Amino acid sequence: MKPKYDHAISFLWVKDWDRALRFYGDTLGFGKVYENDGWAEFKIPGVKDSFIAINRWAVDSALPKNNFITLRVLDLMEFKKYLESKSVHIKGDVEEHVDEGQGLRMFKFFDPDRNVLTAAQIDI
Repeated sequence: MKPKYDHAISFLWVKDWDRALRFYGDTLGFGKVYENDGWAEFKIPGVKDSFIAINRWAVDSALPKNNFITLRVLDLMEFKKYLESKSVHIKGDVEEHVDEGQGLRMFKFFDPDRNVLTAAQIDI
């Protein structure tokens, strides 16, 4: 039997709950679909059945770092300018990769808890 999936979810640790809710809800425009006691799930607009969750980090120690969420956007430079207008810290420069006629441009940025996210645009 092959496994069947109906959606995907990845989560990030956050320390400042209210700040994280504002960042993912207001700044990135994700729609909150669930929240309960230190866990919130956000639907990514325009992406079928894909979610990001935030999990409150209650321990007074170093926050675990995640670097595995990539958001595919239609216009990478427009998205970068938007994040900069919201004072989101961009990590490094835009990278360009070409492989067998398909191009990928991407950059990394931080959420308020310094989790690293990637924005990417595929150019075919």
